[in-house]
Amino acid sequence: MRLSVVCALLLLFAPILSGGCVGHAQDAHEPGDRLGTYHASAQLLSDSCQAAVLGVSRDWQFDVKLSRENHILYWLNGQEAIPGTIQSDGVSFGFQSGVEVSLQAAQGIHSGCVIQRTDTASGALSSSSTTDVPSFAANMSFSYAAKSGSECAGFVGVEGGFMGLPCKISYALTAKRTSLPPSL
Repeated sequence: MRLSVVCALLLLFAPILSGGCVGHAQDAHEPGDRLGTYHASAQLLSDSCQAAVLGVSRDWQFDVKLSRENHILYWLNGQEAIPGTIQSDGVSFGFQSGVEVSLQAAQGIHSGCVIQRTDTASGALSSSSTTDVPSFAANMSFSYAAKSGSECAGFVGVEGGFMGLPCKISYALTAKRTSLPPSL
């Protein structure tokens, strides 16, 4: 059971470690005005999941591209363009996305285990300029919960599993532009 728990969790959590990164997949379509490529440095704020399989570290670094169109900010992770909102002040922004992963299929009277992950970020751009944004800062979190009706007890309190569900991992990050878009 432990090996299957670890393998299933690796599939669920791989996006934490690589989904925010640019460079290991082809770039996604870049809508709007390109802002550039940013190098982000994140510091762990909290980890109530305590799931060893996540490979959560106190320091996390990655590159990401951003673009904007009116009051939409796009987080370009190399796989997709995740739309967020820019508030009326022109600098405050927020994102939310999520995914569901089946860790154990339903069998007979057992409903199986489906985990819902919700990713959120909120922060501020260093400038309200349409395209000249040298840096940004944000708080980013990854929340995990068993989908309603799921039976996930076999993934809680076991080696490689969750300490408890629901749980959350939070980071504070700062990012500086390392590459201008071709238009600047």
